Amino acid sequence: MKKERRHFFKTISVLGLSSFYTTSLYAKTAKEIVHYQPTPKDGNKCQECLHFIAATNECTTVEGKIDPNGWCTIYFKHPKFKK
Repeated sequence: MKKERRHFFKTISVLGLSSFYTTSLYAKTAKEIVHYQPTPKDGNKCQECLHFIAATNECTTVEGKIDPNGWCTIYFKHPKFKK
């Protein structure tokens, strides 16, 4: 009886972990969550952000097309643009 119970709990714990790993580690965040706006804020804009991909006007962390002159709360100035 004890052996069956242990097997049951091991199986349940493995199933729980496997459901955790089905979420993509590269999932992008919705624009609303990061307060994305298509205009710069305090001179900061997406085209100078570390996360911005200029070739496709996309962001590595925010879903959808991104305006190069936009801004969001996860803005982080790329080192090549630092003065």
